[in-house]
Amino acid sequence: MFHLTSDISIGDFQRINPSEIKWRCSVSDFTDTCTITLPLRPYVRNSSQNKTAFREGDTVEIKVGYNDRNETVFNGFVRRVNFGKPLTLDCEGYSYLLKDVVFSKSYAKTTIKQILQDFTKGTGIQLSKMIPDVTLTNVTFNKTPGLKVLEWFQKECACVVFFDFDTLYVGASKFAIQKKTEKLLLEWNTVEEKELKKDISDTEIQITITEKSADGSKKNTLGKASRKNGKWRYTSTKEVKVRSGLPESFRREIAKQLAALENFSGYKGSITAFLEPHFEKSMVAEIIDKEFPDRNGKYFVETVEGSFGTGGGRQKLTLRYYDE
Repeated sequence: MFHLTSDISIGDFQRINPSEIKWRCSVSDFTDTCTITLPLRPYVRNSSQNKTAFREGDTVEIKVGYNDRNETVFNGFVRRVNFGKPLTLDCEGYSYLLKDVVFSKSYAKTTIKQILQDFTKGTGIQLSKMIPDVTLTNVTFNKTPGLKVLEWFQKECACVVFFDFDTLYVGASKFAIQKKTEKLLLEWNTVEEKELKKDISDTEIQITITEKSADGSKKNTLGKASRKNGKWRYTSTKEVKVRSGLPESFRREIAKQLAALENFSGYKGSITAFLEPHFEKSMVAEIIDKEFPDRNGKYFVETVEGSFGTGGGRQKLTLRYYDE
């Protein structure tokens, strides 16, 4: 017999019993989110003054599972307290710690990691060991909000940016952090799998990384598509603009990653599973499909959208076939 269990702490309160929890974590977004729904009465201190036991900025840790085999699904902070019946708390992952950061610094020559170390200093955010050693030149931040610094890496350097709980990753690939593999036997420990479909690219896309130099000239780096009849063939081109000064090897890696995503052919989509086995983004789901063996294989977990409440516990996994 399986019984839903949880271990939830918010601020100074432990073992909280929520009505419902929903969370979302993705390698495509640097903001992890969670909504906690609670009965109002036990946590109200003064309803006339809209005061509750919880405050913005309170730490949040959520573990859920079955029969006290609870796994961490969210770590972060209360971003907003929504007064009403029931009481709801909007929560945000470790990107929340950057909302009050204002960063000013100039570099003649630096690295991605050095910038991240400087602007996250004192926040409690950890940096991933998988951040590449990439040199940047002539970088200036002038009273730049913390989250805008992360957006700068996305827009100016075409980097992938996401948090793995309290650990920040910035780099060329969403597949850089590789976690363990768990098996999913379809129609046994899954609820819904009809959204896992085969996607066959109708066109081949050439990725052009365009670097704008200070003198107005351009440098291009191409990403490969697939080979047909012994030749490289492209039917369309996608241009990605980046700042000047990025090393050519890094531009080529970005182009390679983007080309692989654009020209992907294989199974991808979503599967809804129970809370066991536990999944996090960057894990690998090994799918076993006895009815349709063509779907068998290993899939990278891009996004986890979870729910926990009176209706049960679920994990909706956004997957992409993963060729190691």
